[in-house]
Amino acid sequence: MGHVHENVELIAEKSARVRMLVDTGATFSVIPKTLADAIGVKPRGGRYTVTLADGRRVRCASDIVRFRIGKREAPGVILIGSVAEPLLGVETLEGLGLAVDPRRGRLIPTRGYTIRL
Repeated sequence: MGHVHENVELIAEKSARVRMLVDTGATFSVIPKTLADAIGVKPRGGRYTVTLADGRRVRCASDIVRFRIGKREAPGVILIGSVAEPLLGVETLEGLGLAVDPRRGRLIPTRGYTIRL
């Protein structure tokens, strides 16, 4: 299986459609500061130290944004950090009710709904 990318609409004060690398090894989704600034993400609270796949430990700010893939939409944590490309983490996939189909290299629904209140 190769890398899986997905077009995701990120919604904060503004919105942007972004091609994100699906990273099932990442708990949270991560975007670079330039993208966070462009859509009006406002970091709240403290910074968090996270370990990247290459072993580097970096400090990241965070906020909540809305993620939309197709007709599925859910709020989720977004970290703002030094990444080569935007990463779509498993917390976001869970919230949207999506999983990676390794045979087809794409996202598939795990349930018929996004969020149940």
